[in-house]
Amino acid sequence: MCRITDLQEELRHREHHISDLDKEVQHLHENISALTKELEFKGKEILRIRSESNQQMRLHEQDLNKRLEKELDVMTADHLREKNIMRADFNKTNELLKEINAALQVSLEEMEEKYLMRESKPEDIQMITELKAMLTERDQVIKKLIEDNKFYQLELVNRETNFNKVFNSSPTVGVINPLTKQKKKNDKSPTNRFVSVPNLSALESGGVGNGHPNRLDPIPNSPVHAIEFNSGKPLPQPVPPKEPKTFLR
Repeated sequence: MCRITDLQEELRHREHHISDLDKEVQHLHENISALTKELEFKGKEILRIRSESNQQMRLHEQDLNKRLEKELDVMTADHLREKNIMRADFNKTNELLKEINAALQVSLEEMEEKYLMRESKPEDIQMITELKAMLTERDQVIKKLIEDNKFYQLELVNRETNFNKVFNSSPTVGVINPLTKQKKKNDKSPTNRFVSVPNLSALESGGVGNGHPNRLDPIPNSPVHAIEFNSGKPLPQPVPPKEPKTFLR
């Protein structure tokens, strides 16, 4: 009986504990339902706030895009206006530079013309006069030398012709030949360093001398012998030079 009593007591105690736990579970369920409702409400609020924030962001983005487009349009217009102003300034500057270049070109041509048509300097005129005087003096000297050369050539031809006609001599004239080869040391025969020229009288009698009889061969490269002499007529007397000359035999 005691055991039964104890068990019944324990049973009542357990039942009471179970009822308490049921109450606690019910309370927890109520809390869970309340929290679920609150969570759903919070979720809906979060979605509403997100949608509002997205809408505000879109509106702000559209506003910023419009503002940026307006600023870009203003900047483009300013750029085009400044570009046109700079182009106009460049064209004006280019035209001004062309005018300055043309003026400088005209000035350069005038300066070149003035430089070409400038008056001679006194020292240049003096130098030109001195050079002309030197040229005139040298021309006179060269002319005098040519006349003296002609005189000596005529005198030589005249004397040689008169000598051959008067004396009818046949001199053997020799000239030194520097091209003669030297003989060996063992060869004791005398070396003939002279070469005889043809007999002038024989040449005259044979009619030698450029196809004309009684005439000597002309001196090479001599302008005097280019004249056709008449063997039957004596040569004209040469004109002596203006200044006295000393002749050497």
